[in-house]
Parts: sequence; structure tokens; C-alpha cells
Amino acid sequence: MMDVTLLQIAALFYLLSAGAFVVYLVLLRPFLSRLAPLLLLGGFIAHAAALGFHFLQPAGYPAATHFREALALYSWVMVAVYLLVQLKYRLNILGSFIAPLAFLMSLGAFASGAGIAELPRALKTYWLPVHVTLAFLGNSVFALAFAVSLMYLLQEYQLKHKKMSVLQKRFPSLEALDRFNYVFLVWGFPFMTLGIITGSVLAGVQWGDYWSWDPRQITSAITWLLYGALLQGRITAGWRGRKAALLTIVGFAVVLGYFLLGAAVFPSRHTGRFE
Repeated sequence: MMDVTLLQIAALFYLLSAGAFVVYLVLLRPFLSRLAPLLLLGGFIAHAAALGFHFLQPAGYPAATHFREALALYSWVMVAVYLLVQLKYRLNILGSFIAPLAFLMSLGAFASGAGIAELPRALKTYWLPVHVTLAFLGNSVFALAFAVSLMYLLQEYQLKHKKMSVLQKRFPSLEALDRFNYVFLVWGFPFMTLGIITGSVLAGVQWGDYWSWDPRQITSAITWLLYGALLQGRITAGWRGRKAALLTIVGFAVVLGYFLLGAAVFPSRHTGRFE
């Protein structure tokens, strides 16, 4: 099908972009610093076309209720957020994390099957794309926060043990990485909050209860509390550095853990397994 073919093309662009980012970090060839984001942009455009073919055919809504759809949409939004960040900050090092992740996620999406899933009746509402967009924007910004937190811990370890690899020398300073962590938290938390609110409104409109202890609602609430506590700690208690990086990683691990495994273990309205 056309959407699968376009997703395969996007995955190829993402793979080429990942290679260009990594080679640039090792060899510091200036033309690769321009080529890698352009390859990522090419993948993003092909990916957007794939989503258009897939999501708009069944019912005119971005379903994202099945794993393949959610994985494809999540990776696309994540790349979009990174490209915007790249325009402002020129963080090629961050692209070396995002491009491989986008490749793996898009690869997993088209490997999961090519069929178009029927959207559950209860989710055929325009509240759905609003909720999905906000939730995925929040999670995508947190993916960037997760990446810079990993870089912070790696950089800190290298400095502490007086070991410095070629790649580590390309990392921003600890202060810069900590600042990026804070910026991404400040942007991601409001998106996540609005995603939870619109999700509750969607549940209230469609099922009559705004909170039903759905597994996705519980996981979102736990993650919201973790990131909220971290952001509050950074603002009022001066949490920085290693502590902030570790808590950011824990929060994203909860997000990613449920995203990859939760729907397969727990029945949820999000998957259409019950209404």
C-alpha cells in the first residue's frame, strides 16, 4: 500500500540522516552538518505523506488507537519537534540521537502490518485529533529532554573519570545540557497537561465519565506528577544537574514503557478493546 511504501522511504531517509549525523560528529565535515538535517527533513516529508494516506482514508480522523498508527505518528511528531529545535539551536549532537530513534520507530511501524484499522465508534469525534496532537507533542518534547539527560550523564561520567572519547568531545557543556533539559521540560509539561485535560474531556463526552482509571489515564497521571515535581523542584528548590537528568529519564521511561508494552497488557479505551 502507498502509506507503507512512503513510510519505508521515510525510514531510509532517517537511516541516511543518522549516518550523516554520526559521521559529522566523528569527522566534523561542515557539509554533513547541513546534509544530515536535510535528509531528516526529506524523511519527515515522506513520513507526513504516509500519515496522510493512512489516517485520512478510514474516517477522516488520525486514529492512533493501534500500535502501528501510534508509533508512526509519535516518531513523525518527534522529528518535527527536533527540526524546530534545530532551526533555533543547531543541535547536531541531538540529531544523532533522534534520527536513529526515528528510523527504528518508523521501521517498527511499517513492520507491524499494512492494514487500515477501523476507528472505534466512540472515538469518531474531533476531540480525538486535538487530544492526540497535544499528547504527542508533550511526549516528543520529553523525548528531547530524555536525550539531553542521557548526554548529561555520559558527559558527567567522562569528566569525573577523566575519560574523553571523540564523540563526548562534541557534546555541549554540562551547563548547556542542563539548560536544555529545563527548556524542554518547560515546553513539554504544558503540552502534556493539555493532552490530559482534552483526553478527560473526550472521555466525558463519549463515555460519560471524565476519569475511569483507564490504564493510560493512570500512567499519564503518574508521569504528569513526576514531571511536575521535577519542574517544581527546578524552579523552587534549585534541582539541577544529575538529579534533574535522572528524574527526566525516569519520567520518560514510564511514558515509553506504557507506550511499547502497556496496551498489550492492559485493556484500554485507547486501543478500542472495549467501549
